[in-house]
Amino acid sequence: MPAAGYDDGGAAVTIKIIRPADRAAWLAARSKDVTASVAAALLSIHPYVTPYGLFMEKTGRLSPDEEETEAMERGNLMEPVVVAMIRKRFPEWTVIYENDRAYYRDPERRIGATPDAFIVRADRAGTGNCQVKSASEEAFKQYWLDPDTGEVVPPMWIAVQAITEARLTGCAWACVALVVITWRGTFQLHIIDIPIHFRLWNRLVAKVGEFWAMVESGEEPDPDWQRDGEVVMDVYRSSTPERRDLTGDIVLDDLVHEYRLARAIEADQKARADAMRAQLIRALGNAEIGETINWEISARTSSYRNGSQSRVLRVKPRRDLNGSF
Repeated sequence: MPAAGYDDGGAAVTIKIIRPADRAAWLAARSKDVTASVAAALLSIHPYVTPYGLFMEKTGRLSPDEEETEAMERGNLMEPVVVAMIRKRFPEWTVIYENDRAYYRDPERRIGATPDAFIVRADRAGTGNCQVKSASEEAFKQYWLDPDTGEVVPPMWIAVQAITEARLTGCAWACVALVVITWRGTFQLHIIDIPIHFRLWNRLVAKVGEFWAMVESGEEPDPDWQRDGEVVMDVYRSSTPERRDLTGDIVLDDLVHEYRLARAIEADQKARADAMRAQLIRALGNAEIGETINWEISARTSSYRNGSQSRVLRVKPRRDLNGSF
């Protein structure tokens, strides 16, 4: 395992290693930092987290969300499988895998990471950080595979995660071990080297510093209205019995008008869609699947615990049927 610390332009940075007793302790430890898995949000390149959402999380204004998602569960379950695959495919490598949620943090900069594994290879100097990922075949083709060259290129936010982990753990190099779960149920292993770009790291460190300064001052980043809607609704989930005078905000007044129009259009479109749904169901009758010239229509019956039933309508471009229902 590499040393807990790294050289930062001539100044040694000491890293604290926390070995939490359980998931709750791990969550508590990482709550104090910008962690590697979300750090790319501060560079505006994270697909799921925004600066506004991260700000609200770290200031305690978001509802606690400590439940393990299905994606997290899959990742945790796949992690030892991926490690076993690496050891099998590359027996000459030394893979260090403790599966103990060891948490590395820079207490001064408040950056943290939970590395997955470390690798020692004869063809690489020093120890490498190995970030383990899994993806469906569809997600692999959409997010990892370069359509022009056919090369496997990790999404930038994952590269940032790997670089952050490498820096905090004192690793000389970094890689991502990706296992693709194919539609046949087989596994494909890809080892992708991640260059440690010090300019990117320095930029991230600066962004993290700016972020914590904003948290300290209470100055909120602007929401990304295309992405932060659910976060805003969660932050302002509780109301108080007061009336606010907003008459001085002309832009807001126009926004209210646009909102009313959008809701009216939405209601009209929903009414039209509901009417069309009934027509399609009637055309199917009691059949589960039907075909038009261009489309395949399915409406299977779903039963609920209270004894009620409904038919779930799905439409997709027509394809050759295999006779399976």
